[in-house]
Amino acid sequence: MEIITLKNDLLEVEIMTLGATVHSIKYKGKELALGYATEEEYISDTCYFGATVGRCANRCGEIQYLNGVEHRLTPNEKGINHLHGGVEGFDLKRWSVSERGDGYVTLFYLSPDGEEGYSGNLSVYVTFKLVSSALVISYRAITDKPTWVNLTNHTYFNLFGVGNEVGAGVGGVGMRIDADSVSLYDENTRIIGKMPVEGSIFDLRKGAVVTASYDHNFYLSGDEYELIDGKRLRFAAKASGTYNVECFTDMPCIQLYCGGFIPENTRLTDGTVVGSGYGFCLETQLEPNLQSRGDGILYPDGEYSSTTAYRFGDGSVRVSKIDKKDA
Repeated sequence: MEIITLKNDLLEVEIMTLGATVHSIKYKGKELALGYATEEEYISDTCYFGATVGRCANRCGEIQYLNGVEHRLTPNEKGINHLHGGVEGFDLKRWSVSERGDGYVTLFYLSPDGEEGYSGNLSVYVTFKLVSSALVISYRAITDKPTWVNLTNHTYFNLFGVGNEVGAGVGGVGMRIDADSVSLYDENTRIIGKMPVEGSIFDLRKGAVVTASYDHNFYLSGDEYELIDGKRLRFAAKASGTYNVECFTDMPCIQLYCGGFIPENTRLTDGTVVGSGYGFCLETQLEPNLQSRGDGILYPDGEYSSTTAYRFGDGSVRVSKIDKKDA
């Protein structure tokens, strides 16, 4: 396993070839991302700390049909759900360095035909690049057979700083998500539709202080865009603590996951011991459970391409509180 360090005046980011993983994000010298100290901990991890997730993020059922052909995707959640790419998803694969330069690195993985039940040999490239105070993650994939693709990054942020004196995590973080609807789920936590956020605890369009409850897919609806690294990206979310992170993307959805399943007594890189709710994820994505709808299919004559930027800054004023029990 190799760790590649990207550094500029504001950010120092460590990328692991194991899982194409964001191992560390230091903004002005302060650690804002959760990670482990050893390779063995990443291999046995159940949290996907910092990992590139694929072939498809989120969850769906085991039996799916692609252009009328049955595919059995390996179940790895509750014995019924295929989650984040299966038993050995991209988070456990050993990626190779395809290209590197000043402030960026591109990692490559060839996912073979049949891996975790997916068809086609899928060539995947993930580029991590520092642009001022932003970490820009770009994905590209091509295939030789029709297959599903929905990639994301699973970094957990702690905006009070990992190892902070008060031990603060998600509780007290101000969160704004520019989305006018949120997913509805069946009894197996698979998406079956959506509902408006208006009048609910999911209305984060003006911002609210949240706790460790959310694990929901939001449908982005805002019209704020910025040009970042030559790409026109929509504003998706902003979270604020002692520091803040803004998320921009060309994906239509974002999963806000507030770390509710982080096991108690989890030991991080610096020795900090944490548990549920110590960090949160902003996972940009296509609408989950796309397999069941016949969406998200990549064909041999096409290319999967997406970009997400996480831009860091100093903290800002927070707003009204949403209680954990309501989410």
